[in-house]
Amino acid sequence: MPEVSFPFTAADVERTCTRLSQATMLPGTAFTDPSVLDWEQKNFFQSGWVCVGHLGQLRERGQYISAQVGPTSVLVVADDDALPRAFINSCRHRGAKIVDEPEGQVRRLRCSYHAWSYGFDGSLTNAPFTDDLDGFDASCMGLHPVDLAVVEGLVLIDLSGEAGPPAEHIGDLAKKLAQYRLSELNRGAKVVYEVNANWKTVVENYSECLHCPGIHPELNRLSHYLSGETMSGDGAWCGGSMDLAEDAETMGKDGGGNHREPIEGLGEADLRTVLYFTIFPNAMVSLHPDYVMLHTLWPKAPNLTEVTCEWLFEDRTIAAAAFDPSDAVEFWDQVNREDWGVCELTQKGLGDGTLPSGRYTKQEDVGHKFDVIVAHRYLEALGAEIPARN
Repeated sequence: MPEVSFPFTAADVERTCTRLSQATMLPGTAFTDPSVLDWEQKNFFQSGWVCVGHLGQLRERGQYISAQVGPTSVLVVADDDALPRAFINSCRHRGAKIVDEPEGQVRRLRCSYHAWSYGFDGSLTNAPFTDDLDGFDASCMGLHPVDLAVVEGLVLIDLSGEAGPPAEHIGDLAKKLAQYRLSELNRGAKVVYEVNANWKTVVENYSECLHCPGIHPELNRLSHYLSGETMSGDGAWCGGSMDLAEDAETMGKDGGGNHREPIEGLGEADLRTVLYFTIFPNAMVSLHPDYVMLHTLWPKAPNLTEVTCEWLFEDRTIAAAAFDPSDAVEFWDQVNREDWGVCELTQKGLGDGTLPSGRYTKQEDVGHKFDVIVAHRYLEALGAEIPARN
Protein backbone atom coordinates (compact mmCIF):
# COMPACT_ATOMS: atom_id res chain seq x y z
CA MET A 1 0.00 0.00 0.00
CA PRO A 2 1.31 3.51 -0.74
CA GLU A 3 1.97 5.82 2.14
CA VAL A 4 -0.93 8.17 2.88
CA SER A 5 -1.84 11.09 5.08
CA PHE A 6 -4.30 10.28 7.85
CA PRO A 7 -5.76 12.70 10.44
CA PHE A 8 -3.93 10.65 13.08
CA THR A 9 -0.38 9.46 13.62
CA ALA A 10 1.15 6.01 13.68
CA ALA A 11 1.67 6.46 17.43
CA ASP A 12 -2.07 7.02 17.89
CA VAL A 13 -2.80 3.74 16.13
CA GLU A 14 -0.01 1.77 17.78
CA ARG A 15 -1.69 2.32 21.13
CA THR A 16 -4.61 0.21 19.87
CA CYS A 17 -2.27 -2.67 19.04
CA THR A 18 -0.94 -3.20 22.55
CA ARG A 19 -2.39 -5.78 24.93
CA LEU A 20 -6.00 -5.26 25.92
CA SER A 21 -5.20 -4.09 29.44
CA GLN A 22 -3.08 -1.24 28.03
CA ALA A 23 -4.75 -0.47 24.71
CA THR A 24 -6.68 2.62 23.72
CA MET A 25 -9.38 2.53 21.07
CA LEU A 26 -8.91 3.62 17.47
CA PRO A 27 -8.60 7.39 17.01
CA GLY A 28 -11.95 9.15 16.84
CA THR A 29 -11.19 10.62 13.43
CA ALA A 30 -11.09 7.06 12.05
CA PHE A 31 -14.88 7.16 12.53
CA THR A 32 -15.59 10.73 11.41
CA ASP A 33 -13.13 11.87 8.77
CA PRO A 34 -14.21 11.43 5.12
CA SER A 35 -10.61 10.92 3.99
CA VAL A 36 -10.31 7.85 6.22
CA LEU A 37 -13.46 6.30 4.76
CA ASP A 38 -12.27 7.07 1.24
CA TRP A 39 -9.05 5.22 2.00
CA GLU A 40 -10.94 2.30 3.59
CA GLN A 41 -13.22 2.02 0.55
CA LYS A 42 -10.19 1.73 -1.72
CA ASN A 43 -8.08 -0.51 0.50
CA PHE A 44 -10.61 -2.63 2.44
CA PHE A 45 -13.67 -2.84 0.20
CA GLN A 46 -12.17 -2.43 -3.28
CA SER A 47 -8.97 -4.32 -2.58
CA GLY A 48 -9.37 -7.72 -0.96
CA TRP A 49 -12.14 -10.21 -0.34
CA VAL A 50 -15.53 -8.70 0.52
CA CYS A 51 -18.75 -10.60 1.19
CA VAL A 52 -21.61 -9.61 -1.14
CA GLY A 53 -24.16 -12.16 0.07
CA HIS A 54 -25.08 -15.83 0.32
CA LEU A 55 -25.10 -18.54 -2.32
CA GLY A 56 -28.78 -19.24 -1.62
CA GLN A 57 -29.76 -16.33 -3.89
CA LEU A 58 -27.78 -17.81 -6.81
CA ARG A 59 -29.11 -21.35 -7.06
CA GLU A 60 -30.79 -21.02 -10.47
CA ARG A 61 -29.71 -19.78 -13.90
CA GLY A 62 -30.15 -16.02 -14.17
CA GLN A 63 -30.52 -15.36 -10.44
CA TYR A 64 -28.41 -12.37 -9.47
CA ILE A 65 -27.35 -10.13 -6.63
CA SER A 66 -25.77 -6.71 -6.98
CA ALA A 67 -23.75 -4.66 -4.54
CA GLN A 68 -22.43 -1.12 -4.47
CA VAL A 69 -18.80 -1.50 -3.40
CA GLY A 70 -17.62 2.05 -2.89
CA PRO A 71 -18.15 3.79 -6.25
CA THR A 72 -18.30 0.49 -8.16
CA SER A 73 -21.45 -1.52 -8.79
CA VAL A 74 -20.84 -5.28 -8.91
CA LEU A 75 -23.16 -7.88 -10.42
CA VAL A 76 -23.03 -11.56 -9.44
CA VAL A 77 -25.15 -13.87 -11.60
CA ALA A 78 -25.70 -17.62 -11.84
CA ASP A 79 -24.54 -18.74 -15.29
CA ASP A 80 -26.00 -21.40 -17.60
CA ASP A 81 -24.64 -24.09 -15.26
CA ALA A 82 -25.98 -22.23 -12.18
CA LEU A 83 -22.44 -21.31 -11.16
CA PRO A 84 -21.92 -17.75 -9.88
CA ARG A 85 -19.88 -15.27 -11.89
CA ALA A 86 -19.08 -11.67 -11.00
CA PHE A 87 -18.78 -8.63 -13.27
CA ILE A 88 -18.67 -4.87 -13.09
CA ASN A 89 -22.35 -3.90 -13.37
CA SER A 90 -21.77 -1.54 -16.27
CA CYS A 91 -22.65 -1.85 -19.96
CA ARG A 92 -19.66 -1.66 -22.29
CA HIS A 93 -21.48 0.87 -24.48
CA ARG A 94 -22.15 3.94 -22.34
CA GLY A 95 -21.68 2.47 -18.91
CA ALA A 96 -25.30 2.19 -17.77
CA LYS A 97 -26.07 -0.33 -15.05
CA ILE A 98 -27.17 -3.70 -16.39
CA VAL A 99 -29.35 -4.35 -13.33
CA ASP A 100 -30.57 -1.74 -10.88
CA GLU A 101 -32.14 -3.93 -8.20
CA PRO A 102 -30.25 -5.59 -5.32
CA GLU A 103 -31.38 -9.07 -6.40
CA GLY A 104 -33.66 -10.91 -8.79
CA GLN A 105 -33.73 -13.31 -11.73
CA VAL A 106 -33.48 -12.51 -15.43
CA ARG A 107 -33.68 -14.48 -18.67
CA ARG A 108 -30.72 -12.54 -20.07
CA LEU A 109 -28.47 -9.63 -19.20
CA ARG A 110 -29.73 -6.74 -21.29
CA CYS A 111 -28.92 -3.08 -20.90
CA SER A 112 -32.16 -1.12 -20.91
CA TYR A 113 -30.51 1.92 -22.53
CA HIS A 114 -29.48 0.71 -26.03
CA ALA A 115 -30.27 -3.02 -25.78
CA TRP A 116 -26.72 -4.31 -25.66
CA SER A 117 -27.04 -7.88 -24.35
CA TYR A 118 -24.65 -10.26 -22.62
CA GLY A 119 -24.51 -13.94 -21.82
CA PHE A 120 -24.33 -15.08 -18.23
CA ASP A 121 -20.64 -15.69 -18.90
CA GLY A 122 -20.30 -11.93 -19.56
CA SER A 123 -19.80 -12.24 -23.31
CA LEU A 124 -21.41 -9.65 -25.59
CA THR A 125 -24.20 -11.35 -27.56
CA ASN A 126 -25.96 -8.41 -29.20
CA ALA A 127 -24.89 -4.84 -29.96
CA PRO A 128 -27.24 -3.15 -32.44
CA PHE A 129 -25.71 -1.15 -35.32
CA THR A 130 -22.11 -2.16 -34.67
CA ASP A 131 -21.67 -4.56 -37.59
CA ASP A 132 -19.94 -2.00 -39.83
CA LEU A 133 -17.78 -0.34 -37.19
CA ASP A 134 -14.06 -0.38 -37.97
CA GLY A 135 -12.14 -2.54 -35.55
CA PHE A 136 -15.15 -3.48 -33.45
CA ASP A 137 -14.54 -6.93 -31.95
CA ALA A 138 -17.48 -8.25 -29.94
CA SER A 139 -15.26 -10.85 -28.31
CA CYS A 140 -13.35 -8.03 -26.62
CA MET A 141 -16.46 -6.16 -25.44
CA GLY A 142 -17.81 -8.45 -22.76
CA LEU A 143 -18.58 -7.32 -19.23
CA HIS A 144 -15.51 -6.67 -17.10
CA PRO A 145 -14.98 -9.77 -14.90
CA VAL A 146 -14.42 -9.60 -11.16
CA ASP A 147 -12.65 -12.24 -9.10
CA LEU A 148 -15.17 -14.36 -7.20
CA ALA A 149 -14.99 -17.16 -4.66
CA VAL A 150 -17.60 -19.06 -2.67
CA VAL A 151 -16.43 -20.23 0.75
CA GLU A 152 -18.98 -22.29 2.67
CA GLY A 153 -21.87 -20.45 1.02
CA LEU A 154 -20.45 -16.95 1.47
CA VAL A 155 -20.08 -15.17 -1.87
CA LEU A 156 -16.85 -13.17 -1.90
CA ILE A 157 -15.55 -10.78 -4.54
CA ASP A 158 -12.22 -9.00 -5.01
CA LEU A 159 -12.23 -5.94 -7.26
CA SER A 160 -8.46 -5.59 -7.24
CA GLY A 161 -7.70 -9.05 -8.57
CA GLU A 162 -4.75 -9.10 -6.20
CA ALA A 163 -6.16 -10.65 -3.03
CA GLY A 164 -4.59 -13.81 -1.67
CA PRO A 165 -6.36 -17.18 -1.62
CA PRO A 166 -9.88 -16.83 -0.18
CA ALA A 167 -9.29 -19.89 1.99
CA GLU A 168 -6.53 -17.98 3.77
CA HIS A 169 -8.85 -15.02 4.33
CA ILE A 170 -11.53 -17.17 5.97
CA GLY A 171 -8.93 -19.43 7.60
CA ASP A 172 -10.00 -22.17 9.95
CA LEU A 173 -13.36 -20.48 10.51
CA ALA A 174 -14.45 -22.37 7.37
CA LYS A 175 -14.61 -25.60 9.39
CA LYS A 176 -17.09 -24.06 11.82
CA LEU A 177 -19.23 -22.64 8.99
CA ALA A 178 -19.29 -26.07 7.35
CA GLN A 179 -20.45 -27.63 10.61
CA TYR A 180 -23.59 -25.47 10.36
CA ARG A 181 -24.06 -26.48 6.70
CA LEU A 182 -23.96 -22.83 5.69
CA SER A 183 -23.51 -23.54 1.99
CA GLU A 184 -26.72 -25.62 1.95
CA LEU A 185 -28.98 -23.16 3.75
CA ASN A 186 -31.43 -20.83 2.04
CA ARG A 187 -32.97 -17.52 3.01
CA GLY A 188 -36.16 -17.34 5.01
CA ALA A 189 -36.23 -13.58 5.62
CA LYS A 190 -34.34 -10.36 4.89
CA VAL A 191 -34.33 -6.83 6.36
CA VAL A 192 -32.23 -3.87 5.18
CA TYR A 193 -31.31 -1.08 7.60
CA GLU A 194 -29.68 2.32 7.38
CA VAL A 195 -27.61 3.12 10.45
CA ASN A 196 -26.39 6.64 11.09
CA ALA A 197 -23.03 5.47 12.36
CA ASN A 198 -19.63 4.44 11.07
CA TRP A 199 -19.34 0.86 9.82
CA LYS A 200 -16.60 0.04 12.34
CA THR A 201 -18.84 1.15 15.20
CA VAL A 202 -21.44 -1.39 14.04
CA VAL A 203 -18.82 -4.17 14.11
CA GLU A 204 -17.51 -3.14 17.51
CA ASN A 205 -21.03 -3.16 18.92
CA TYR A 206 -21.66 -6.63 17.49
CA SER A 207 -18.44 -7.88 19.07
CA GLU A 208 -19.38 -7.46 22.73
CA CYS A 209 -22.36 -8.00 25.01
CA LEU A 210 -21.27 -5.82 27.89
CA HIS A 211 -24.10 -3.50 26.88
CA CYS A 212 -26.70 -6.29 26.79
CA PRO A 213 -28.22 -6.02 30.30
CA GLY A 214 -29.13 -2.37 29.80
CA ILE A 215 -29.82 -2.28 26.06
CA HIS A 216 -31.07 -5.84 25.34
CA PRO A 217 -32.83 -7.26 28.42
CA GLU A 218 -34.63 -9.85 26.25
CA LEU A 219 -31.34 -11.05 24.79
CA ASN A 220 -29.70 -11.12 28.19
CA ARG A 221 -32.53 -13.35 29.46
CA LEU A 222 -31.74 -15.90 26.74
CA SER A 223 -27.97 -15.68 27.17
CA HIS A 224 -26.18 -14.12 30.14
CA TYR A 225 -23.94 -11.32 28.96
CA LEU A 226 -20.86 -12.82 30.67
CA SER A 227 -21.36 -16.31 29.25
CA GLY A 228 -19.34 -17.91 26.47
CA GLU A 229 -15.75 -17.42 25.43
CA THR A 230 -13.58 -15.73 22.84
CA MET A 231 -12.45 -17.83 19.90
CA SER A 232 -9.34 -17.40 17.77
CA GLY A 233 -7.62 -19.00 14.81
CA ASP A 234 -6.08 -18.37 11.41
CA GLY A 235 -7.73 -15.91 9.04
CA ALA A 236 -9.08 -12.35 9.05
CA TRP A 237 -11.89 -12.91 11.54
CA CYS A 238 -12.77 -12.55 15.20
CA GLY A 239 -15.62 -13.81 17.36
CA GLY A 240 -16.77 -16.02 20.17
CA SER A 241 -19.64 -17.91 21.76
CA MET A 242 -22.65 -17.26 23.97
CA ASP A 243 -24.34 -19.87 26.15
CA LEU A 244 -28.10 -20.32 25.92
CA ALA A 245 -30.11 -20.18 29.14
CA GLU A 246 -31.50 -23.49 30.39
CA ASP A 247 -35.04 -22.71 29.23
CA ALA A 248 -34.02 -21.39 25.78
CA GLU A 249 -33.87 -23.49 22.59
CA THR A 250 -32.53 -20.69 20.40
CA MET A 251 -32.52 -16.92 20.13
CA GLY A 252 -36.01 -15.81 19.20
CA LYS A 253 -39.17 -14.48 20.79
CA ASP A 254 -39.65 -16.41 24.06
CA GLY A 255 -36.55 -18.50 23.20
CA GLY A 256 -38.63 -21.29 21.69
CA GLY A 257 -37.73 -21.06 18.02
CA ASN A 258 -41.25 -22.13 17.09
CA HIS A 259 -39.88 -25.59 17.89
CA ARG A 260 -37.81 -25.80 14.71
CA GLU A 261 -35.56 -28.81 14.31
CA PRO A 262 -31.89 -28.05 14.89
CA ILE A 263 -29.50 -27.93 11.96
CA GLU A 264 -28.61 -31.48 11.00
CA GLY A 265 -25.35 -32.84 12.38
CA LEU A 266 -24.89 -30.45 15.31
CA GLY A 267 -23.70 -31.95 18.57
CA GLU A 268 -25.24 -31.55 22.00
CA ALA A 269 -22.86 -28.74 22.94
CA ASP A 270 -23.72 -26.86 19.74
CA LEU A 271 -27.40 -26.92 20.69
CA ARG A 272 -26.62 -24.93 23.83
CA THR A 273 -24.52 -22.18 22.24
CA VAL A 274 -24.71 -19.36 19.73
CA LEU A 275 -21.55 -18.38 17.87
CA TYR A 276 -20.83 -14.95 16.40
CA PHE A 277 -18.04 -13.98 14.00
CA THR A 278 -16.95 -10.96 12.02
CA ILE A 279 -15.13 -11.75 8.77
CA PHE A 280 -13.12 -8.70 7.79
CA PRO A 281 -14.22 -6.30 6.58
CA ASN A 282 -17.99 -6.52 6.26
CA ALA A 283 -19.60 -9.87 7.12
CA MET A 284 -21.05 -10.70 10.55
CA VAL A 285 -22.19 -14.31 10.86
CA SER A 286 -24.24 -15.64 13.80
CA LEU A 287 -24.63 -19.42 14.10
CA HIS A 288 -27.69 -20.60 16.02
CA PRO A 289 -28.84 -24.16 16.69
CA ASP A 290 -31.63 -23.88 14.09
CA TYR A 291 -30.64 -21.02 11.76
CA VAL A 292 -27.80 -18.75 10.67
CA MET A 293 -27.98 -14.97 10.50
CA LEU A 294 -25.78 -13.03 8.08
CA HIS A 295 -25.20 -9.28 8.23
CA THR A 296 -23.34 -7.52 5.41
CA LEU A 297 -22.18 -3.94 5.93
CA TRP A 298 -21.82 -1.26 3.27
CA PRO A 299 -20.39 2.12 4.33
CA LYS A 300 -22.07 5.04 2.58
CA ALA A 301 -20.51 7.91 4.53
CA PRO A 302 -18.41 8.26 7.70
CA ASN A 303 -21.68 8.39 9.65
CA LEU A 304 -23.89 6.15 7.49
CA THR A 305 -23.86 2.38 6.98
CA GLU A 306 -26.28 0.16 5.09
CA VAL A 307 -26.76 -3.19 6.81
CA THR A 308 -28.43 -6.17 5.13
CA CYS A 309 -29.60 -8.87 7.53
CA GLU A 310 -30.57 -12.33 6.25
CA TRP A 311 -31.94 -15.32 8.15
CA LEU A 312 -30.90 -18.68 6.65
CA PHE A 313 -32.54 -22.06 7.27
CA GLU A 314 -32.33 -25.64 6.08
CA ASP A 315 -34.55 -26.55 3.12
CA ARG A 316 -36.48 -29.08 5.19
CA THR A 317 -37.26 -26.34 7.70
CA ILE A 318 -38.45 -23.90 5.04
CA ALA A 319 -40.52 -26.63 3.35
CA ALA A 320 -42.38 -27.52 6.55
CA ALA A 321 -46.05 -26.51 6.50
CA ALA A 322 -45.67 -24.74 9.82
CA PHE A 323 -42.49 -22.85 8.89
CA ASP A 324 -42.54 -19.45 10.52
CA PRO A 325 -39.30 -17.47 10.95
CA SER A 326 -41.05 -14.53 12.60
CA ASP A 327 -39.83 -15.37 16.11
CA ALA A 328 -36.18 -15.03 15.00
CA VAL A 329 -36.84 -12.09 12.69
CA GLU A 330 -38.84 -10.08 15.22
CA PHE A 331 -36.40 -10.83 18.01
CA TRP A 332 -33.31 -9.78 16.07
CA ASP A 333 -35.06 -6.86 14.41
CA GLN A 334 -35.69 -5.48 17.89
CA VAL A 335 -32.12 -6.21 19.01
CA ASN A 336 -30.70 -4.73 15.81
CA ARG A 337 -32.67 -1.52 16.21
CA GLU A 338 -31.57 -1.24 19.83
CA ASP A 339 -27.98 -1.67 18.66
CA TRP A 340 -28.34 0.88 15.89
CA GLY A 341 -29.65 3.36 18.45
CA VAL A 342 -26.56 3.16 20.66
CA CYS A 343 -24.28 3.12 17.61
CA GLU A 344 -25.89 6.37 16.50
CA LEU A 345 -25.47 7.86 19.98
CA THR A 346 -21.80 6.93 19.80
CA GLN A 347 -21.42 8.60 16.41
CA LYS A 348 -23.08 11.77 17.69
CA GLY A 349 -20.91 11.79 20.80
CA LEU A 350 -17.69 11.51 18.80
CA GLY A 351 -18.29 14.96 17.34
CA ASP A 352 -15.41 15.80 15.03
CA GLY A 353 -13.42 12.84 16.37
CA THR A 354 -10.68 14.85 18.05
CA LEU A 355 -11.45 13.83 21.63
CA PRO A 356 -8.91 11.45 23.24
CA SER A 357 -9.55 7.77 22.54
CA GLY A 358 -11.29 5.66 25.16
CA ARG A 359 -10.07 2.48 26.89
CA TYR A 360 -11.27 -1.09 26.45
CA THR A 361 -12.69 -3.14 29.28
CA LYS A 362 -11.66 -6.76 29.71
CA GLN A 363 -15.00 -7.85 28.19
CA GLU A 364 -14.18 -6.17 24.85
CA ASP A 365 -11.45 -8.50 23.65
CA VAL A 366 -13.27 -9.51 20.45
CA GLY A 367 -13.82 -5.88 19.44
CA HIS A 368 -10.20 -5.17 20.30
CA LYS A 369 -9.10 -7.94 17.93
CA PHE A 370 -11.16 -6.40 15.13
CA ASP A 371 -9.68 -2.97 15.81
CA VAL A 372 -6.18 -4.45 15.69
CA ILE A 373 -6.91 -5.88 12.22
CA VAL A 374 -7.93 -2.37 11.13
CA ALA A 375 -5.01 -0.71 12.93
CA HIS A 376 -2.44 -2.98 11.30
CA ARG A 377 -3.68 -1.91 7.88
CA TYR A 378 -3.51 1.76 8.87
CA LEU A 379 0.08 1.26 10.04
CA GLU A 380 1.04 -0.49 6.80
CA ALA A 381 -0.30 2.50 4.86
CA LEU A 382 1.64 4.88 7.12
CA GLY A 383 4.83 2.91 6.50
CA ALA A 384 5.12 2.09 10.18
CA GLU A 385 6.30 -1.16 11.71
CA ILE A 386 3.56 -3.59 12.75
CA PRO A 387 3.84 -4.25 16.50
CA ALA A 388 4.44 -7.84 17.55
CA ARG A 389 1.44 -9.60 19.07
CA ASN A 390 1.35 -9.53 22.86
